Amino acid sequence: MFNPFLKNFAGIFIVLFVSVLTFYILFINLSDKSDYIESGTIRSAELYDSVIIYRDDFGVSHIEANNEDDLYFALGYTHAQDRLWQMDLSRRAAEGRLSEIFGADVLEFDKLFRTIGINRASYKIYNSLPEKTRLVLDNYSNGVNEFIKTHIKELPLEFDVLDYKPEAWKPEHSIMIVRMMGWELNIAWYTEYTFGLIVNKFGLEKAKEFFPNYPEDAPEIMSPGKIKIIEKPDTTELEENTEENLSALPELARGFFETGWNYKKYFNIDGSHIGSNAWVISGNKSESKKPILANDPHIPLLTPSRWYEVNLYDKKTDSRFFGFSVPGAPGIMIGSNGIISWGITNLMNDEADFYILQKDSTEINNYLINENSYPLDSIAEIIKVKGTNDEIVFNIYSTKYGPVISNLEKSGFASSQNFKTGDKYLVTFRWTGYEYSDEIGAVYDISRASDWNEFKNGLRSFGLPALNFVYADTSNNIGYHAAGKIPIRKFVSGENPGYEYSAIYPSSGEIEWAGFVPFDELPSLYNPEEGYIVTANNKPKEDYKYYISNLYEPHYRALRIDELLKPRNNYSANEFKLMQNDVKSLQAKDFCAELFEAYKDTVTVSIGERSYLTMLMKWNYEFKSTSPEAMIFAQFELELYKNLYKQKLGEDLFYKYLTLNNIPVRNTAKLLRRDFPEKKTVLRKSFKDAIEFLRNKFNNADVSTWRWGDLHKVKMKHPLGAVPALSAILDIGPYESNGCGTTINNIQYGFVNAITKSDFESHLGPSLRFIIDMSNTNIYNSILPPGQSGQNTYDNYRNQARLWLNGEYKIVKNDFKVLKYEKIKKLLLLPKVN
Repeated sequence: MFNPFLKNFAGIFIVLFVSVLTFYILFINLSDKSDYIESGTIRSAELYDSVIIYRDDFGVSHIEANNEDDLYFALGYTHAQDRLWQMDLSRRAAEGRLSEIFGADVLEFDKLFRTIGINRASYKIYNSLPEKTRLVLDNYSNGVNEFIKTHIKELPLEFDVLDYKPEAWKPEHSIMIVRMMGWELNIAWYTEYTFGLIVNKFGLEKAKEFFPNYPEDAPEIMSPGKIKIIEKPDTTELEENTEENLSALPELARGFFETGWNYKKYFNIDGSHIGSNAWVISGNKSESKKPILANDPHIPLLTPSRWYEVNLYDKKTDSRFFGFSVPGAPGIMIGSNGIISWGITNLMNDEADFYILQKDSTEINNYLINENSYPLDSIAEIIKVKGTNDEIVFNIYSTKYGPVISNLEKSGFASSQNFKTGDKYLVTFRWTGYEYSDEIGAVYDISRASDWNEFKNGLRSFGLPALNFVYADTSNNIGYHAAGKIPIRKFVSGENPGYEYSAIYPSSGEIEWAGFVPFDELPSLYNPEEGYIVTANNKPKEDYKYYISNLYEPHYRALRIDELLKPRNNYSANEFKLMQNDVKSLQAKDFCAELFEAYKDTVTVSIGERSYLTMLMKWNYEFKSTSPEAMIFAQFELELYKNLYKQKLGEDLFYKYLTLNNIPVRNTAKLLRRDFPEKKTVLRKSFKDAIEFLRNKFNNADVSTWRWGDLHKVKMKHPLGAVPALSAILDIGPYESNGCGTTINNIQYGFVNAITKSDFESHLGPSLRFIIDMSNTNIYNSILPPGQSGQNTYDNYRNQARLWLNGEYKIVKNDFKVLKYEKIKKLLLLPKVN
C-alpha cells in the first residue's frame, strides 16, 4: 500500500512529466520550423554575382564573393540565418520596443531606452555617415531582409514562443547595435549612483574611504617600470561645490539607475564588471620569430554568444578579413586580414557626466546653467504594449547636455518615493554615444589596412565604446592605440584641465566638455623595447595629461600577464593557450600576505585555526575546481568585505557597494596597503568567520574534500531562460569551473549572491578566445562559447562550451584556396534570373 505522501508525489510527478513531455514535443516542432539550408543553391534578386558560403564543422562561416556589395549582403544573410532573434531583441531594446513582445513587465525598460534615445541618435548619425559606410550598411541590411522575406514562415523558435514576426532591418538598426554595446560597457553611471549614496551618508571627505584608486606601482599599458607621479591640480573648491550635487544625485535619479540595473538582470547581462585581456609579443620574444597576438573579451556569457565567427573574402580586390563580428553589425571587430591582426579591450572610459540643474522659478519650462535660462525641449513617444490595445504616451524632456533622467517615476518609473528636491532640480546627462562617430567605417578601414599607419588612421572615426586596440603585423611590428571619444573636462573658466573630481562627481554646469582628446594625443605605443604589450583594463599611463577614468579593473590580471611574459623570449601560440587559461590569483597572494602578517603572533591561535592557515601558506594561489584552498580564500574574502564595510554602510548600501566587484576589490587592496588600528583584528576575525561558515556548510567534513568547483560553476543563459521550462532547453550549464574574477581566466561570480545565498555561479567570463601567430595567418586558434548557432536544435548551438570550459581550442582555416577542397557544407547564392 502506498504512503499517502508518495501517492500524492507520484500523481504530481506524472502530471509534470506529461506536461514537460508535451511542451518538449511542441518545442521540438517549433524548433524544426527554423531549419535552414546550409548546402545547396538559393537565388536572390539583390545579388550582382555569385557568392559561396562554406561552413565548417563548428559552423564558422566562410563567405567568398566577387564584389564588396555582395560580400556584405551575404554577411547580413548569414548573421540572420544564425542569429535573427538575437539581432531583433537588441534593436528592440535600443528602440524601446520590448513591451510589444514581452508585455507590461518590461514597460519601464522601454521608457528608459526611449529616454536615453539611442534610436534617435542612430537615425541622426546615419544621415551624416560617408557614402562608403552607408553603402556597407545598406547592403548588409538587404542581406538580413532577404533572409527575413524568404523565411517568414520558418523563423527561429523565439519568434513562435513570443508569437510575433520580425520587421524589416534598417541600416540604422546596425548603428543601434553598436551604441547598445557602448551603453552596456559603460559602468560610470552605476558608480556615480553608488558613490552618491555613500556621500549622502558620510559626507565627501569621509566617503573617500570607500572610493578606490589605481595603485602607484601597478602595471600600465604604456609605462612599464617605475611610475612618474605628477602634481595634481587643486580641487578644493570643486569638491566643496560638488558634495551637495553628488548626495542629491541618487535621490533625483533613483528610477533611472535602478531601472538600468534591472534591465541587465532581466536579460541576464548583469555581469558585475566588463573587462578583457589582450596582449601581443614581437618576433623577438616568440618561437616563430613573428608576433603572436592573444585576445579574450570578458562580457556576459550568453546563449547565443555576443560574437559571430566569420571569414570574408572579396575576390575582386583579393582581400580577406576574418575573426569575430557582432550579429547585427557588418565588419570584423577582432581578427586579422592576413597581414595585420588586432584585438580589443575596454578602455574603461568615463564617457558620461551627470548634471544637476536648477529649474527656473520664473519660467516653468526652463532650467538654469550658470544663471542663464534655457528652455526644455520635449518629444512625445508612443509605446505599444502586448496584450492591450492601449498606447502609452511618454514625454521625454531634454537639455543642452542631453535627456532629463530625474523624476521619471512621475511618468511611470516604478517608485513610491516623492523626492524632496524633485520640484526644484532636474538631472540630465551627457554621453559620448550622442556624438557623431563612424564605427562601421573604422572597422571597414582597419580590416583593409596593411601597416601600422593605415591601421591607426582607420581608427580615427571610432568613437564608442572607447577601446584599447592591440596590433601585430607580418613585418614583425607590434603596437597599441586607444580609440574612442574621451571628453576633455574643464571648468567654464578654463583654468583646470580634466581631473578625477570633474568626472566622478556631477556638476551644476560649472564643468563643461571642451571637446574630445585629439586622436593623435590618445594613448599609443609602437614597438616598445620590452617586446610586448599588455592590456587588461588597466590604466594606460599615470602621467597622461587628460583624465580618462577612475574605473579601471583591479590590476591583478595585468600584473599576472606581465609576470608570465617578462622572463622569456621563446613563447609559442600553445603557451598562449595556457596563459589564457591561467588561474593564479595575485589578488589572493596579496590579501593572504596581509593575513599572514596579522597572524605573526600565533600564541592565541588554536590548533584547528592554525591548520587552515598552514594550508593557505602552502597554497600556490591557483583557483582550480579541485582546490579547497581556493574555497577557503573565497569565503575569507567575503567575510573581509562584510567586516570592513557592512556595519559602516548599512545592509542595503553595502550590497549596492558590492554589486560591481571592481569597487570592493580595488578599495580593499588600497586599505590593506595601509596601517589602520583595527587591521589585524579585522583580518583575523574574517578568517575565523570563513572557517566557521565553511565547517558548518560542509558539515565538518574533512577539509580535503572541500572543492572550489562544488560551489563555483558557470552557466550560459538565454534571454528566455527565466522561464523554467525554456531554461532547461536553452540555457547551457551549469558546469564546475576554475578561475575567479582576478585570474587571467576570468570567471567572475557576484559577491552579493555569494554572501546572501552562498551562490558562486558565474555568468561572465571570456566570451571568446583568439590566438594568432603572424608566421602563418592561414590558420588561427579560437573558441567561441557556447557555439556559433542561435538555433537550439543544432549541434553548433553548444558544441564549443565544453571545449571552452576545458581550455581547448579549435583550429580555423581561412585560406579559400584550401577551403574549396575541404569536405564542408557549401551554400551557393546566385542572382535571380528573369
